Amino acid sequence: MDKATTQILGATAVLGLLLSASAIVVLPLARDDQLAFALVLLTPVFLTAIYIVMQGVTGNRIFGALTAVAYIFIASAVFRVRNYDDKSIDLQVAAKLAAFGMIMVTDFCFIIFAMARLALPRLFFVWLLFFLALVGCSLYAVKPVFALTCSVLFLSCYLYTVYMTTWLSRVTAVEVMMCAALALCVGSIFVYYAIPSIGVMEAWTPEAGFGEIGRMKGLTGSANGIGFIAAFALVLAILYYRSCSPFGKAAVLLLVPSALVCLVLSNNRSSMVAVVAALWFRFVLQRNTGFRLVLTVAFTLVGAAALTFFSDEIFAALSRSGHASEITSATGRSAIWAVVIEMWAKQPLHGYGYTSALAILPLDPRLFQVAAHAHNMYLELLFAGGLILLGLFLYAIWRTLRLMYRLGAVNEAALLMFFMLRGLTEATPFSGMVGYSGLAFALTISLVIAQLTAMRAPSGAKPVRAWAATRGPAPVLQRSPS
Repeated sequence: MDKATTQILGATAVLGLLLSASAIVVLPLARDDQLAFALVLLTPVFLTAIYIVMQGVTGNRIFGALTAVAYIFIASAVFRVRNYDDKSIDLQVAAKLAAFGMIMVTDFCFIIFAMARLALPRLFFVWLLFFLALVGCSLYAVKPVFALTCSVLFLSCYLYTVYMTTWLSRVTAVEVMMCAALALCVGSIFVYYAIPSIGVMEAWTPEAGFGEIGRMKGLTGSANGIGFIAAFALVLAILYYRSCSPFGKAAVLLLVPSALVCLVLSNNRSSMVAVVAALWFRFVLQRNTGFRLVLTVAFTLVGAAALTFFSDEIFAALSRSGHASEITSATGRSAIWAVVIEMWAKQPLHGYGYTSALAILPLDPRLFQVAAHAHNMYLELLFAGGLILLGLFLYAIWRTLRLMYRLGAVNEAALLMFFMLRGLTEATPFSGMVGYSGLAFALTISLVIAQLTAMRAPSGAKPVRAWAATRGPAPVLQRSPS
């Protein structure tokens, strides 16, 4: 265990003991006295938190990683249930706004003090253009304020993942995402059993009407949400385990069983398929690619033959309802796709604006109220920004894949494959407000950007010192004076 980890764990243990002892002392006091004593007791905690946040913002790599875990957890978690029409700013909304606000402040400091010293590759600017196009599409959306909020926050999260991968290091950024996923998975397992009103998904079924259906939604508000987090965390943990620090490897040992439980309980089939496909893709490209490609083709032919002769039985077994039509219609998605394509054809060049599917699709009489997005990543972008936005996205994907091939970035290619395959049935991460999925997608791109940035630094380059006298090794390089 490294020195920094030991110091953090020791300070946390001491603080926990002090809080426990204070709690025992305060029990005999009256209620008002307890509240006053608690406020006095928590003052040092608040001051410490402010110090950690400011250190993270100003470039300290250790505190930057700690605050990143906190920001991602707060941005992704849902701690309460309320009516859909209730848009008031409660404690949870305020916490999310604060987390995104600190992310934007960190981006600003990073741009001012670090980006001028980095030789960022063209890929960074290609994706920056795409995210700026998202912001542009928000200007003519049905709800422009909401759309601008989503797109600007997505852009800030993209810059934040570039900060994590280039400043904190690629491995640290991966460990940050895994730690945030671990907290979300453990918390989701807890609320699933302890607080079912928060942790268990409710939906309408023909047999029982509206009620709990057993699928976990955990701390994310939806079964597909926690399913995505668990699936992506599993892929991260398996692909990057050997590169992790001792602390990261310990986190992986806790994350893998927690994520497996969440993935199974969420019953998110698209995420399950994406995990298998991403890991198989990594397996094929690792070594003996020719033989493994032949093996893949053989398995595909066997599967196709099985579907040809036993399609109804296989689809019925895979469905939640026991009906083969659930699979053949992609759980009703085929009807949504038909409506999306028909509407897009009326405005093919520029679409209807980012996140407009949330307001337009539920009003179509052929669909239903929960059909709030296209349930397809590519159709979602096509509906939002037309051929222009989808073209920019596919161009950026092509540039990224080409650079991955040149770099031999097999792990990052497997992560991108995860998104591209899952995007066939889900609009994530372009379905609305940015959360863990948006940060995960941006991280996948930023891992390649960070590798290219390090390669562009000349030999003999000196490590960049933190803009606030940060201690510790610096993985980012700056150009040597000429």
